[in-house]
Amino acid sequence: MTFTITSLNTPFGLAMFATKNSPSGTVAILLDEPNPHAALYAAKTQGVSWIIEAVSMQPCDGLLQPDDIVIPDQLVDLTQQRASTFFRNRGYGFVGQNPVWCPDLRSSLLSAAQSVSQRVFSRGTLAVGEVDTTLEAAQSWQAHGLSQSAAPAAYLAKELELCYAVVGIVGTAASTLGNTLIAAVAQHLPSSASCNCRQTMQSARDRGLIGDDWRTWIGE
Repeated sequence: MTFTITSLNTPFGLAMFATKNSPSGTVAILLDEPNPHAALYAAKTQGVSWIIEAVSMQPCDGLLQPDDIVIPDQLVDLTQQRASTFFRNRGYGFVGQNPVWCPDLRSSLLSAAQSVSQRVFSRGTLAVGEVDTTLEAAQSWQAHGLSQSAAPAAYLAKELELCYAVVGIVGTAASTLGNTLIAAVAQHLPSSASCNCRQTMQSARDRGLIGDDWRTWIGE
């Protein structure tokens, strides 16, 4: 399965990720993405339909073993002082975060994961923290795993009306298992979008706060 490496300069820095065309649109693969503002801005610019991020995860739950795959459905944000919006000083109002990730993509990720592994968990709470965030801090929120990625990407994707979901791999996402899973994802993408991800800013449109050009939505 051949992916194309996309590299693009953005107002938020250089973005680089893998893309693959499919009948239902282009999918972009992020891996423990350190600069989600740049990556998601670039994905929107490139007309990407689906964005999947594979994250390395430390287990907080004793049931989880190395190389287990988790498709989380909940997020606990333990990050500190990360810029969490594209809309600084814009005043568009609150963007709802339920569901946290695209339900269509979560279903696709689950199918792809089950095709490559027998150790797949279809739900769970992912805590996202900093380098010094402890497992104990994550466990106090009943998290099942701890990662350094996926927040603020979950919020940023909604602001740009992007379908985005996360898969956690216990241990290192940049592994043989991670590569196998990523290769399988393109075979399990939805045939079309039934989610509401691509209308998350409709309320702001209806109120005349934003126009058709999403680039003009971005704040200072």
